[in-house]
Amino acid sequence: MKHGVTLLCTVLLLAGCGGSKIVHEEPAKLEDFTAEKRVQELWTADTGASAVKKAVKLSPSLDGDVIYTSDPKGRVSAFSADSGRTLWKVKVKQLVTGAAAAGDGLVVVATKKGEVIALDQKDGRRLWTASLSSQVLAPAAIQAGVVVVQSVDGKLAGLSVMDGKRLWLYERSEPPLSLHGTAAPVIVKDVVLTGFASGKIVAIQIRAGKLLWELPVAQPHGRNEVERLVDVDVSPLVVRNMLYAASYQGKVIAVDMQTGQILWSRDVSTFSGMDADLNNLYLTDDRGAVIALDQRTGASVWRQEHLRARQLNAPRYVDGLVAVGDLDGYVHWLSSDDGHFVARYRVSHSAIRSQTLASHNTLYVSSQSGALAALRLIREP
Repeated sequence: MKHGVTLLCTVLLLAGCGGSKIVHEEPAKLEDFTAEKRVQELWTADTGASAVKKAVKLSPSLDGDVIYTSDPKGRVSAFSADSGRTLWKVKVKQLVTGAAAAGDGLVVVATKKGEVIALDQKDGRRLWTASLSSQVLAPAAIQAGVVVVQSVDGKLAGLSVMDGKRLWLYERSEPPLSLHGTAAPVIVKDVVLTGFASGKIVAIQIRAGKLLWELPVAQPHGRNEVERLVDVDVSPLVVRNMLYAASYQGKVIAVDMQTGQILWSRDVSTFSGMDADLNNLYLTDDRGAVIALDQRTGASVWRQEHLRARQLNAPRYVDGLVAVGDLDGYVHWLSSDDGHFVARYRVSHSAIRSQTLASHNTLYVSSQSGALAALRLIREP
């Protein structure tokens, strides 16, 4: 099993790397601004035990009108997206490291010991358990009767929705040192897309597990293993016929899905995630800058630097704006046109590290302390 590197945005603690230095940058102080919209809190809910001291990000998932959550101590819950009402709550009695994923009638979580546990979407009843070769740190993807799970030892498994039986296994050699995390697999039609610590993304046929193609996002270079880190921990993003992929200490690339041609690449280091609207690609880099790139050319549209070192989560495009959460539990809404601040709201006093959800102009935010909030913006009179 590979050695991990605990990485907290701009505070990089590089373990097992002789001669490496700890890079520290003080979080930027929040500046006052004139809010253009008011934040309305529609509802809040408690998703479980505190995850503040856990090196995991357990993002909620949305399927239909239900939000599914998990906490590190094994509590899995279902909430109404409209009201926040608890629909069901169960305890799986294992430490959860792979967040809840929902689809095909299942809610799936993964444990520290490499177990995949499938629950019934209707009531949380346990349906089956499957064992993998290593720990899982990202949510599964579920579609076409297959549960796709990626473990930290470089293996991607396809499990049957019916009973958890392994349908196929794809594996590749991984570097001895990597970031503490993996990309979450993404399913587009009948293809599984995911990234690996080697700096490559792959496309796998979902039913047979056959490798369709692989592409390098970044090539490792440097004098030691730390400088050669090029993990693709960001899930690939597909917008129309374009695939966008990004790596740590590497690049963001745009790939034409029909031809497999790389249309452009930009030197950007990120590990948190991406989102997009019709024109722009949005991401946060490893120093806490929020960046907008033109989807067609990769040209810089804008760059917001006033949240540097605030350990931002992945941006989310919602209601025409770009929302990011930070280490102090604040959510910041930025203009998609030029990146200026539009609104700010504090959900919790603990960090927002997991990815947020967006649906019908509502933003769903989960903090490390277990607070889940549904937020909506209202224009100031």
